[in-house]
Amino acid sequence: MKKAILVGCGGWGENWARHTLPRCMKDGLLQVVGAVDVIPEHLESVRGILRKEQCFTELRRAIETTKPDFCIIAAPPAAHEAVAMTAMEYGCQVLSEKPVTDNPQSLLRLLKRAEETGTKYGVTMSHQFHRHISTLRQEIFSGKYGALDYLSFQFTAKQAEMSERQKKLEHVMLNEASIHHFSLLESLTGSRCKSIYTDVWSPQHALSMKGGGQSLSILKYENGVRVSYEVSMSSACSLHSWGNELIRAELENAVLVLEGKSLRCYLKSEDEPDPNLPGKGFEIPLIGSAKDRWGNENLTAQFVEWLEGGEAMDTRLENAARAQMTVFAAIESGREGIPIELKALREKYREEERE
Repeated sequence: MKKAILVGCGGWGENWARHTLPRCMKDGLLQVVGAVDVIPEHLESVRGILRKEQCFTELRRAIETTKPDFCIIAAPPAAHEAVAMTAMEYGCQVLSEKPVTDNPQSLLRLLKRAEETGTKYGVTMSHQFHRHISTLRQEIFSGKYGALDYLSFQFTAKQAEMSERQKKLEHVMLNEASIHHFSLLESLTGSRCKSIYTDVWSPQHALSMKGGGQSLSILKYENGVRVSYEVSMSSACSLHSWGNELIRAELENAVLVLEGKSLRCYLKSEDEPDPNLPGKGFEIPLIGSAKDRWGNENLTAQFVEWLEGGEAMDTRLENAARAQMTVFAAIESGREGIPIELKALREKYREEERE
């Protein structure tokens, strides 16, 4: 059984400590041998699964003492690079929360170091592995409805104030929300993002949200699919917030509408009594069971299977980096007011890193 340490036990790390890791331990996926946080009080979240002597405030001491097979990084994004670099120095594999890091040069350094060391480096792009999203993806690629033309995606959340972790991010909304969504959209389109145009702003009631509290984007993918993408973290209500996003897939012979956990299909062949109103459509049942592994539990299982010689996980670093690069492209587009080509932006960052 693989041994793991959790680095970062406050914020989302607490969710790992109280929910994800206990489930993974119960399923026999891993053994948690230690936890690290620079704030001692945060270590209270792991008291249910670890003894006091297994809790540390210094990463190197934790690794040298517990000798883990891999590190789970749930620290704030600004700390991800330093934690991952230290883990790789000791020969540990890495399973990191998203965003991978908070700036493009850091991302390139991590990619380079992981390749040099042969590190198996996974990223928990968990949102696309939830049950309702997995069902939508299966229906899109089933072949029953013809080719996908475009997607409409809406995320609107009511957030009165930023958390301490969010205050450390320069572009809160795009790093916090869009990193999830851009990976999810790549999985639904079956292609890589080619270009993005983003208009980002902060309304008067959300000026404290650094880098913008609302945005509208158009994304074009290499296979010709388009996506309209709306995201707000300063909406008057959480109409389509986490787990309740509104996604509409326009296919050749049908329209699929996912709202929250409900997926409906409207067939082109269906009669419409009123030419300006849709037919009744029909509900598509969600795949699997609520008791199955979804989200981070699913990804942890994928990562452990990879470590044990199985197939590499879909959200390994080199793939997750594409979603991260799309975030950086959205930030660049919002700043410059022009569409950004992903390939050109990657080359620009590589040139800057070489200088």
